[in-house]
Amino acid sequence: GTGPILMDNVRCRGSEAKLQYCSSTSQQNSYCGHHEDASVSCATIRLRGENATPSEGRVEVLQNGVWGTVCDNGWDIDDATVVCRQLGYSRALSAPRRAAYGQGTGPILMTYVRCRGSEAKLQDCPFRKYSSYYSCGHSKDASVSCATRPFQVENTTDSYGEMDNGSTTATTQ
Repeated sequence: GTGPILMDNVRCRGSEAKLQYCSSTSQQNSYCGHHEDASVSCATIRLRGENATPSEGRVEVLQNGVWGTVCDNGWDIDDATVVCRQLGYSRALSAPRRAAYGQGTGPILMTYVRCRGSEAKLQDCPFRKYSSYYSCGHSKDASVSCATRPFQVENTTDSYGEMDNGSTTATTQ
């Protein structure tokens, strides 16, 4: 880059709404050069489709400025878990296949996704870039259904639960 360096030694906790809210060394105390400029690359994912909600729908990923779908070849609950966590939910309830939320449009960008369930984002999982060799159409678009939010079970101190799209599940620890 060029111009003044506005922040140095940036330290975020992860809960800040803006980069400016993170602690950093002021410009006057900066010993930083442009050869140390930082950058961010965001992997983008969304849920879309017929009757989709923020917590369930057809999985779509953004790659090189183009939205596309994920083929359900090999799609399972571990893959769905990674998607749900990437979107901010605690876990996946199911990994619907066969365009459960309707067929997408545009390119099919990923197939044979093989997450272990511990990855931070879907793009960290092993997968194959789609080609016609893999025999997948939008009739096989992958989907997820995610647990929506945690809640505290009444009159108990060692229990927790989650809202699962309208029903509750309680588990004691």
